[in-house]
Amino acid sequence: MALPLLFTACGEDEETFVQQNYLVGKWEITQTGTMNAQGAINYTNYVNDANCDKDNYIFNADLTYQQNDFVNSGTCTNQSISGTYNRLSTSLTLRYTTNAGGSTQVITQSLTIVSLTYTEIVVAYTTSNSNQLVYLKMTKV
Repeated sequence: MALPLLFTACGEDEETFVQQNYLVGKWEITQTGTMNAQGAINYTNYVNDANCDKDNYIFNADLTYQQNDFVNSGTCTNQSISGTYNRLSTSLTLRYTTNAGGSTQVITQSLTIVSLTYTEIVVAYTTSNSNQLVYLKMTKV
């Protein structure tokens, strides 16, 4: 005759699961992509000014971010944008304030997270000037 075995877990043996926020960190842009007529994404290497730092995004745990865009016009200059972000599932919303023509404006950019691992992220967004869907592939550094 078989006896049923019962196992119970004591409260002190249980682990508390904390989901890690993979988005937090510094991400360098490595490739850009567009979708071809067959629905495949064609990526090309992202080109930065040769003598400057790599363009990047920094996402902080306090829901602030910084976008660094380096240009070289004789000297390296960082055209930085700082703001806040919000992430809900695959939607990533970036907000920052700018002063244009003497008035303050809040700019919002919506991105879709296509894939996210601890070391790589792919986001997609639609450009405002050409209404084209663009993909950014970034690597965490």
